Amino acid sequence: MNEKLLVISHYFPPVPGVGGRRWAKFVKYLSKGNSEEVFVISAENTVKDLNSSFSEELKGVNFTQICLPSNYPKYLEFLEFWKPTLWRKIMFRFQLFFLKRNTQGNYWDFSVNWGPHFKKTIPDIIRKKGITSLIVSGPPYRYTKFALSLKKEFPDLQIIIDYRDPWNDFNDPFPISEERHEFERNLEKEVLESVDKIITVSNFQKSLIQKNVPNHAPLYVVPNGFDADDSFYISKLSKEKSDKINLTHFGTLHILKEYYWLPFLEALVKLKLSKPELYKKLEVNFVGYCPQEIEEWIKTNELAINIQGLIEPHKAFQELAKADIALWFKYDGSPGDFATKFGDYIAFKKFMWTFTVKGEVSEYIEANKIGQVFYRSNQNLKETIYAALLGLEDHNNYKFNPEYDNSKLTISKLAENLIEVIED
Repeated sequence: MNEKLLVISHYFPPVPGVGGRRWAKFVKYLSKGNSEEVFVISAENTVKDLNSSFSEELKGVNFTQICLPSNYPKYLEFLEFWKPTLWRKIMFRFQLFFLKRNTQGNYWDFSVNWGPHFKKTIPDIIRKKGITSLIVSGPPYRYTKFALSLKKEFPDLQIIIDYRDPWNDFNDPFPISEERHEFERNLEKEVLESVDKIITVSNFQKSLIQKNVPNHAPLYVVPNGFDADDSFYISKLSKEKSDKINLTHFGTLHILKEYYWLPFLEALVKLKLSKPELYKKLEVNFVGYCPQEIEEWIKTNELAINIQGLIEPHKAFQELAKADIALWFKYDGSPGDFATKFGDYIAFKKFMWTFTVKGEVSEYIEANKIGQVFYRSNQNLKETIYAALLGLEDHNNYKFNPEYDNSKLTISKLAENLIEVIED
């Protein structure tokens, strides 16, 4: 790579969570053989006693990282990492009141207060390090607008946005007022028209940008994938022999996906009542953040689900390795998006139960025989899931296709594609 590259990724390790993995992996491969060529700016990790395990993986990787203050109210930023207490609830409301008062647009964007960094610290880094290309990865997205201001001082700086989740199109209803939403739409349009290049993770998102912003900057697709270097984990973490049938959800459970997780849980309740012996053979795990509302529903209905919460990725891999079936509840607004967990599932060669509407993802899974798709359009989704649960006693009903080739989605291969985009 001939460029001096600066990556700005808010969630980069040591900040915990899966959001930092895409760029942790890319930096690992971009830095190979490119001494002092890759620099990273990220938010400081202020989560007490919790670090991303990708930090260990990056030790010895030849890149330079600068961590800057998040400047976002901490009782809002780390809600998913903390159990609610009276004090935290009070501080949450207090900080949210003032954030709404002082912020235009989406106040849930963790980068809304990063403007000062782009006026002071970041320009100094660009000058001193001789940066030629800047990649700003979202979400969050507000700081991509701040990045555009750098063009005034550095007209030759190549600015690329890594647009890995739609800015405005996934949430229905959007969690802010229509006036604030319109402000964000205008920001999105300005950014997508003004950057030098756009990287997105799927043809679906590419088509979404083409539809919403006809005058967009040049578009490239660099999908999510998996790190073949993790294969030593994968090879050692083979499925343990057990009489249990393991169903595991990997990653964050979103409360807005009630149209999928609720019929799934209701089908489990029906199985518990109608086929108790089969129900006892199941082992259901939720690995990752689980909203309190879902936890309470599970507790109220006395379902035997192991809610593991947020655990470091390699321990999470150990849990995924035990699975017979990997669960994937998708947003209906993203039927063509292959999320990060898709890379994990195919790396471990796990049969997927995917809950979605028809689109590129469902077609891919069915064509490659690597999972079963449950469509929301089904008139009685709960009964369809229940029937699938009844079929679990036959292993052939959840057998991953042994002929499926996942090699094109290794991060090392995708990093080569990324370099081609940067240098194009």
